[in-house]
Amino acid sequence: MRPTLFRQMVQERRWTTSETFSTHFAKAGRELAEQTGNRRLGEISVPRRTFDRWMAGEVRSLPQRDTRRILEHLFQQPVAKLFHTSDSKMLMAAVPLPAVRQSSRPLASPQTGMFDDPLSVAAQTESLTRSSVDAALLEHFRGQLQGIVDRYETRGPQALAGEARMIRSTLHTLLSGQHLPAVRAELFGLTSRAAGLLAYMAVNAGSGPTVAEAYCTEAEVLAKHIGDTQLQMWAAGTRSLSLYYQRRYSEADAAAAAGIEMAPTSHQAIRLLANGRARALARLGDRRGAERAIGKALDLSDRLAGLPSGITSCISFAPYSPARTLANVITARLSLDDTAEVLSCAELIDSLIENSDSEWSRALVRLDVATALLQHKQPEVEHAMALGQSALHAGTTTPIASVWQRANELYERARPWHAEADVSQYAEDLRNWRSHPQAKPIVSGPGPELAPQQ
Repeated sequence: MRPTLFRQMVQERRWTTSETFSTHFAKAGRELAEQTGNRRLGEISVPRRTFDRWMAGEVRSLPQRDTRRILEHLFQQPVAKLFHTSDSKMLMAAVPLPAVRQSSRPLASPQTGMFDDPLSVAAQTESLTRSSVDAALLEHFRGQLQGIVDRYETRGPQALAGEARMIRSTLHTLLSGQHLPAVRAELFGLTSRAAGLLAYMAVNAGSGPTVAEAYCTEAEVLAKHIGDTQLQMWAAGTRSLSLYYQRRYSEADAAAAAGIEMAPTSHQAIRLLANGRARALARLGDRRGAERAIGKALDLSDRLAGLPSGITSCISFAPYSPARTLANVITARLSLDDTAEVLSCAELIDSLIENSDSEWSRALVRLDVATALLQHKQPEVEHAMALGQSALHAGTTTPIASVWQRANELYERARPWHAEADVSQYAEDLRNWRSHPQAKPIVSGPGPELAPQQ
């Protein structure tokens, strides 16, 4: 019998009979099915024979994908760690060494001690070319990471950070095993992406700059080791985003500029220019620099082939779509007080924004447009507050820090009209948004009535 973490945790919980374990496993499956919308997870069971093998440590390969997800949800531990034993780095896909036949006769050559036994060389080669991870498992993790990206703007960091942490932890465990160079490089890339997702989530969840920076650094370092420049640039863009929302605009610009230097005319440069440099420079009042960054971003967006359509997910590793780039240009133009440009750009992407699945994109663009309407020579207070209220309603399901910051800035811009009913109602909606349980980690400082001037 091989001691495993699975056996230890089952014994600690006193789930040592197949019936008791199955009850808890089924409950975890139903919880996960409800969280993910995948009903199949609530129908999976563990046969008695399988449970007995797990308890005995007789695991030669990982369970099926959905079973792994339920086990990880139930124990909050990577499956690879649950079935890890002291005598096996990873039980999945274990390949035994071939037996080496020992000859009873000494070699006739006088050079016997100069070289290795040929059979030993064969066995050593076999050992070096083994890997505890196969192509199917790598594809599984690619799918898991893409699944987080696809669901992120509807579920948010509050619901998905735990899943991303589990994936990252499992990948770290796998990296402790023995792999061919190509497999190790793939694991580095997957781990870099998992860390990158967590960095972005930390920014959106308002978890503090040190958390985001730690994950950014891991993503960047691993990407550098495998020569993935685009992934390094993505990490630099997320660092810039974190600094931007800390209002450290000079540093945000520098972080984006450092990323652009790696490949100035590549796809990831669009994000670094529009989301990074243009917005930070506009906040710093550097019109010339912001205009230059906007121009380069739009030029690259026009020239480069293979850009996605629609409104790409904010957390995606894919290049910015033209519409996503324009949404960031709107924010930069707003900081430059270019009201007409804000309204013009917003009109260009209005139908895409309104028909997208992204509540955040709708909320952020509406807040930018609302603020622009107050900056207009003839302020449209009623229209601006109506847009602000609709933005708050759109961004309530999964609150993020950027929506709060811009919503509060809109209120500050509306202070000259604080006595008007529309502004009072917006302030009330802002208080309600702020009191949302999921918004509490994001919101800091006083309520909207006392919000400091920008």
